[in-house]
Amino acid sequence: MAHSCSSSALSAPRRAENSYAPPTPLQDLHILDFLELAGSQAKAGAALALHQSTVCRSLQLMQQQFQLLPRRGAPVCRHGQNACLGYLRLAYREHRLMAGLIRLGTDLLHQSLLHGMSGVQLVPPRFRSAEHWAELVSHGLLDGAIVSSFCLEQQVLPGKAPKWEGLTAMPLGQLALQLVARTPTTKRVLLPRRSALPLLHQALEWHGLGVEQQPEACQEAAGWLKRARDRELAMPVCADLLGAGWLKANGLAPLAAQPPMIEQLWLLLPRSAAHSKAARLCLRQLRVRVSKARAMQDLH
Repeated sequence: MAHSCSSSALSAPRRAENSYAPPTPLQDLHILDFLELAGSQAKAGAALALHQSTVCRSLQLMQQQFQLLPRRGAPVCRHGQNACLGYLRLAYREHRLMAGLIRLGTDLLHQSLLHGMSGVQLVPPRFRSAEHWAELVSHGLLDGAIVSSFCLEQQVLPGKAPKWEGLTAMPLGQLALQLVARTPTTKRVLLPRRSALPLLHQALEWHGLGVEQQPEACQEAAGWLKRARDRELAMPVCADLLGAGWLKANGLAPLAAQPPMIEQLWLLLPRSAAHSKAARLCLRQLRVRVSKARAMQDLH
């Protein structure tokens, strides 16, 4: 599991060349988007290297100027949504893509795929269902998302892809997840909420493993590691995305009995942007990284 990124004040999370920042008229929208994606004012402030009070002021300004009404309990656009804000988000997307930048989201299991990738604006990782990823891309909060087959409500046939109106799911390849723990004989596994990874819950329960759900508010790697250690739980990882020595450094080892956990990955993109230069470059890079990780798994 990988850590989230940070950035300089009032700028997008850094690219290697640190050459992109949101246009001045869109800076408050940029903060609002990160608030929606991060889940709290404190986490958004940390991701943007801004004080929480700055995030709060931007939220209040956007809600006032765009007449936004909070949507309590909504999984996406919790701070309000309307047609005017929707068009503004799509305009901001076009500005990013014109600059050769694509804003991508994924979860802790796959965030390492994006680290150091040119032309990608990182956002705080978060476990979500495939439907919620699709909503975020449709509304323009994200330009794309890495989606696992374990996020789906139902399995899709081999060679097929999930479908949403106005979106396209580009295949990235397959990876195998692995269960690791401090105690390799444990029979209980720490997973995200069932709503985020329903098919992974189903697969592990079918193999007779007990499941404990991580609180939805905890999306950071450190919190996952602490809970897994404190409760002697296993947790899923893709070790070949985390680098050599990660398991040993964290005192973890693979479970003695591993259930098969093969996932298909897709890059979910809006059809209108799927052929942009930034999207095509990103797709090529991701396919190479997934292929290399799969090759390492095959060697093991």
